Amino acid sequence: MISVTTVLGNVRRDEKFREAHQALCQRGQCEKIIVGRLESRRVRMRKTTDKGTDMGIALEPGTVLRNGDVLYNSNEKMITVELEPENVAVLTFKREDATDDELFEVAVKIGHAIGNLHRPIKVEGEKVFLPIQAGSEIELLNKTFAHILDHITITKDKMVFEPDEGLYTHEH
Repeated sequence: MISVTTVLGNVRRDEKFREAHQALCQRGQCEKIIVGRLESRRVRMRKTTDKGTDMGIALEPGTVLRNGDVLYNSNEKMITVELEPENVAVLTFKREDATDDELFEVAVKIGHAIGNLHRPIKVEGEKVFLPIQAGSEIELLNKTFAHILDHITITKDKMVFEPDEGLYTHEH
């Protein structure tokens, strides 16, 4: 069993690890553990990689595993974290024919409603992503935001969801 007590880096954010990861993968020496987003907050777990390596993970309290985190690195092997894709609702702002005041009002109402749902969010450009459990939640969001649907569209997608950092939330 390999014991892990710290995250070494990230292949998506650190050029050194990205290059090493590419080289090791070309030789078939990359392994990964698959973790759900909620599980990524656990600091103690036991996982098996996609190639059968047994891992004991005991991280510092408060550590959150991110997609691409490097848990083990040697000349023979690199083990990384892969977050599972999950269902998300995508709220997209419609800018055409909307004033800045209207868009501000829509943004505040969306923030208030999502805050009441206790959901983490990710903001990219004019889109807001939030995790959902079932497709029926899209209908609920359409009802919740019925009074502002002239200014947003709500769709469902599946993605690796990593909430924006610095916004503490708890989910119900």
